[in-house]
Amino acid sequence: MVEVIKRILPHNWFNKGQFAPDHPGAKNIEKFRGLVKKNDYREKDDLHLREMKIIVLDTETTGLKPHSGDEVISVGACLLENGEILPEHFHKLVNPFKPIPRFITELTGICDDMVSGAEDFCTVMCDFLEFLKDSIIVGHSIDFDINFLNYKLKPFNVRINNYAIDTGMLSKALNPQIKLHTLDSILVSMDINPDGRHTSLGDALLTADVFLNFQKQLEDLGIKTLSDLRYYIKKAILYKF
Repeated sequence: MVEVIKRILPHNWFNKGQFAPDHPGAKNIEKFRGLVKKNDYREKDDLHLREMKIIVLDTETTGLKPHSGDEVISVGACLLENGEILPEHFHKLVNPFKPIPRFITELTGICDDMVSGAEDFCTVMCDFLEFLKDSIIVGHSIDFDINFLNYKLKPFNVRINNYAIDTGMLSKALNPQIKLHTLDSILVSMDINPDGRHTSLGDALLTADVFLNFQKQLEDLGIKTLSDLRYYIKKAILYKF
């Protein structure tokens, strides 16, 4: 019976809660284990969105299934504050220690040679978590990126728990009459040049432009604080989607 269960569940299901001390860079990530308790978004509820530090995040991966062995190959992020994109950004390749599928290379431009000398996942995540701190996260279909990273962080008892805003969901809430809410369709509707598309930093910067456009729409509706935004999205999910 145990063997049957092992065949059904993901290959590392029984070990996913255990710390993996032999993983490259694992020791350096221990200091981030308390993030879950520190990132209480309700402490920021009364802050104006324009005054908050917002990190726009995107990742590139070898596939869509981290539980089946897919890995992160690039992490990109930029910083928003006061209604503009700041010069500070984060962009690093990640060594997946496995071949990158051809179609991923064709899509992202990232090949095996480019990542062969790159840092391991834990080392890159240490740097990214320092960059992220307790900022609000914005991204397109951001649940995928955060869930993917958290799955890979699980063996080290570290979790990204920052409040996240999905620009795809914002698009549905603000423009319910539109059928498609993909990043590409939104870029076209906003007449944003898709330079850097399908690279992690490029997509983060493009998504930042999209969010700033949405932020203007939100302000016109009287939505200015994080609390306002959370309530608006919740109501949109209940009544519009």
